[in-house]
Amino acid sequence: MTKTILLAEDDEDDFLLFKESLKDYQAPLKLNWVKDGDELMRALREEISGIPDLVFLDINMPRRNGFECLSDIRQDQRLKHIPVIIYSTSKDTALVSWMYNSGANLYLCKPTDFQQLKSAILRAIEIDWRTRTPYPPLEQFVID
Repeated sequence: MTKTILLAEDDEDDFLLFKESLKDYQAPLKLNWVKDGDELMRALREEISGIPDLVFLDINMPRRNGFECLSDIRQDQRLKHIPVIIYSTSKDTALVSWMYNSGANLYLCKPTDFQQLKSAILRAIEIDWRTRTPYPPLEQFVID
């Protein structure tokens, strides 16, 4: 069964690194990419590529930021079940706590090393969200 991932990321270089990190994944994956928050919400609400199995959400995006998108996703009955992984360079504890309390499922802090980034992304993708507690304790919330 193909797992569908929707990446909301405005930086093309970060998208290309994300895409490259998926090349060694052993199961079938489909990666869809949107470049801003408005495009993300339109893709989700209009089911342009179907409902994804997983959303990776950058915080700092044009038009609508990650905070607003996460809030919109969690308030929408059709979308609130989708696991959302925050995908950010910031390790600010206040930001991490804010995203945790806002309903994100995981927080992936983008490492600067490609192999670490690849490992973190693959660990997040390999989670079986049907059996895992959707909102882990705060000490298990951050992947880096």
